[in-house]
Amino acid sequence: MITKINKSIFLYIAVITIGLFAVSCDQEDNDGYSTFIPTSPSLTVTTSVSNKTLIEDDSEYQFTATLSTAQLVDIKLKVFQIGGNATSGADYTVDGSLTIPAGSLSATGKIKILSDDLVEDKETVKIQIGDNTTANALLTPATMEFTILNYEDGDLAIDLSWAMSETTTDSSGEEIDPTDFADMRLLISSAPNNADIVGGADGGAFESYVLSSDTPDGEYYVVADFYAANEEIIRTLDLDLTFNQAGLINDENYVFEGAIDNELICEANFFVLAKIIKSGESYTIEEVGINNFKNNEIIWGGTDVKDFYAPDGWPSHVITGIDCEGLLVISGLNQEWIYEVWGETIQQEGVVHYTIDTEGVVTIEEQYIFTTLYSGALYDYTVSGTGTYDEATGELNIQYNLFQDGWSVDGYWFGAGGLTTPYFEANLIKE
Repeated sequence: MITKINKSIFLYIAVITIGLFAVSCDQEDNDGYSTFIPTSPSLTVTTSVSNKTLIEDDSEYQFTATLSTAQLVDIKLKVFQIGGNATSGADYTVDGSLTIPAGSLSATGKIKILSDDLVEDKETVKIQIGDNTTANALLTPATMEFTILNYEDGDLAIDLSWAMSETTTDSSGEEIDPTDFADMRLLISSAPNNADIVGGADGGAFESYVLSSDTPDGEYYVVADFYAANEEIIRTLDLDLTFNQAGLINDENYVFEGAIDNELICEANFFVLAKIIKSGESYTIEEVGINNFKNNEIIWGGTDVKDFYAPDGWPSHVITGIDCEGLLVISGLNQEWIYEVWGETIQQEGVVHYTIDTEGVVTIEEQYIFTTLYSGALYDYTVSGTGTYDEATGELNIQYNLFQDGWSVDGYWFGAGGLTTPYFEANLIKE
């Protein structure tokens, strides 16, 4: 039984329902298609690599299309080859399109570089994801470019990859990919340097190179250096090197932890990973693992400044090496005395250059050495000096003068009876 109250409620609901139906019908044009129009969001495409040199090995690389807002309809992107001489289906495979389903925010596709037994020349392929036919989204197409190396029996395939020694993030907290952090070169050199180059690879990702069987017999070195690197964050990089030769060498791997850093990006900053001894189609691989900067670095111990307070000399720890131009540099002079006696703390050190001639004569032209802090004020110092280096004994002796704004510190200390000579003297020996 329907009461008056329930009947009133029933009639009210019925009116509302009919009204909504009428409004809905007003938004249709009765042609069988909805007149609701989806929005036009932004559509971005990211790729796992942008430019990659590799050996054909059935490796796969992904690309992802992402919408800023999910849509009521499918979003379809074309995927197609726009350059290169590689053949789809024979050298690589990739789907001809990528679809983001209605209601979804992203979709991922992949390209696979196929391995085969054919003897072929180097091939290239450039793939574009998306074009101006993509509807209902604002899109900037992305590309992936590959250089495909083919190696035959007798060739040696070499792969180089790298990683930061610690987790590294950008300003937004996103972890930085190693290939975005550093662009490294894989070099083959006839000497343990990056100057006598006979071949190599320099793409936009991890590097691969094929040492051909028709390369002249001899000794070759595998060297890594920087083409470019992050200029804001300093990190040490671990290097990973892998060798393959069909049927003979299978993933022979060498890992070099803390091999090189990006503090100085220059020709002198390189790392020698391995030596290859080639004889016909036979390869002997020897691990090297030498950082050029560290290889030229020498640590010295001894004394520096004999004065009233330390007649036998203050203990000294000096380091010599090279800079980006290959010039000799020295650090650590006078650090104990300036703090223990003069009472000043070093705030910043300069790069002090020196020379050694064929007779072992050492010369330090006057130049900035460090800035100290004393009673809240900063003081800049310069240094100049001469000395001798005896290669046979490994002894380095330097007599030097220290100046603060043109005023001779050692001269003052000598006049005050603190020194027996009108200069400071460092007597050092290799540790």
